[in-house]
Amino acid sequence: MHPPAVLLLLLLDAGAKAFRICAFNTQRLTLAKVAREHVMDTLVRIVARCDIMVLQEVVDSSDSAIRLLVRELNRSDDSGPFNYLSSPQLGRSTYMEKYVYVYRSHKTRVLEHYVYNDKDDLFAREPFVAQFTLPSNVLPSLALVPLHTTPKAVETELNALHDVFLDVSRRWQSQDVILLGDFNADCASLPKKRLGELVLRTQAGFHWAIGDEEDTTVRASTRCAYDRIVLHSERAQGLLRAAGAFCFPKSFQLSEVEALNISDHYPVEVELELSRAAHTLQPLSLATLLLPSLLLLLLPAPLGPVA
Repeated sequence: MHPPAVLLLLLLDAGAKAFRICAFNTQRLTLAKVAREHVMDTLVRIVARCDIMVLQEVVDSSDSAIRLLVRELNRSDDSGPFNYLSSPQLGRSTYMEKYVYVYRSHKTRVLEHYVYNDKDDLFAREPFVAQFTLPSNVLPSLALVPLHTTPKAVETELNALHDVFLDVSRRWQSQDVILLGDFNADCASLPKKRLGELVLRTQAGFHWAIGDEEDTTVRASTRCAYDRIVLHSERAQGLLRAAGAFCFPKSFQLSEVEALNISDHYPVEVELELSRAAHTLQPLSLATLLLPSLLLLLLPAPLGPVA
């Protein structure tokens, strides 16, 4: 039987689960890389924390590495099942990358997806946009726009990302959009002054959930907010419960060398409290109605008179 304090927390937490959306530059994810047991084990633990994870720098033309990762996720973690959606190979030369969404298929599904038509060749790896369902009455769907910029053209690509946002909004008649990924949006790649001049910073409605002072790099010698998540949705912003970088070396007690075998980036994530929105549209649950009575039962009996 739970102690009173634990029972109270369980009651208050009922229906308060967050939906976590993440982005992770996996630093050249290949089949040879995931075949290393400690790498696979750590990747499974990282990805399993998220309801939707957007992987970048996947350099695996056959999707063998991703299929193996998803298979291990489904074998090792009982919070699935997990599925994935992979982009075509994207790039301008012989070096090509993919964006890959890994998601819990019992919580969300893909409605539509497309590769942005980059007519002017502004992106080294054009965004692979996907619209997902969400378990929420207030926010039933959300478009995700991932981008891994090239360090040589960060400002150009991030300003062009506003055009992608407009394209997504027109196509799906919705401004519930999240832009996310390794933007290289800090340090030598994009100084703070130039960052403040981006269209995504000067136009109203965009909320940069990962702040400029966040460190998304594994190496102790660097402190840069390269990886970002930007929300454009009043509803999503109203449901935002938490945002930040996930310091997996600290959480999993890895040395810097061990962590760099996984990636030189931390994943970044946002948590949306979808149930909070649903509760505004539904009657109070039985647990909520009975909570005052239950609390009275849990209180200790009053002391009798002192002899």
